Amino acid sequence: MAKEQRVVNGTDGATEQVAELRNGNFVIRREAILDKRGNQYVTGDGRLYFRYRLYGNLRGRKVAVDFSPRDKGGYLPLDLVFDVNPEAELDITDEVTEFNGRKQHRTVYTVNTVDENGVVWHCEVKPTGKSDVDLLTMLMNMVNKQIKTVEVEPETAAV
Repeated sequence: MAKEQRVVNGTDGATEQVAELRNGNFVIRREAILDKRGNQYVTGDGRLYFRYRLYGNLRGRKVAVDFSPRDKGGYLPLDLVFDVNPEAELDITDEVTEFNGRKQHRTVYTVNTVDENGVVWHCEVKPTGKSDVDLLTMLMNMVNKQIKTVEVEPETAAV
């Protein structure tokens, strides 16, 4: 069973939820995108439209950080991850690759779920815009979340 917690920030005796965490990772939710009538949008090939969001509170304001697949074809693996559960854990790592004597850093955002058989389903995502990166950074600062650093061999590094 995953360890769930809600990180809170106390100000003036009041308590507000900053963000929902599971196993030390933020929780991303998949939500249907609806039209004015309340019907879910559908693509030309019959695939349903969803948005992927992390919710939190900053200085008493509700904020949402939008995520999207890393590339255009990433919606299929992202849908497979969220078919298991409408919520997934966001894992953030800093990949460091040394190439020609220079270190290059790349922040990798991955959503993960585990199905009933114990199989881990994951897909790489990215914050949709610069403002989403800024909000995510502020949420990370509020909960004192550290980014894991991973050394990557140049031959195996993603492009």
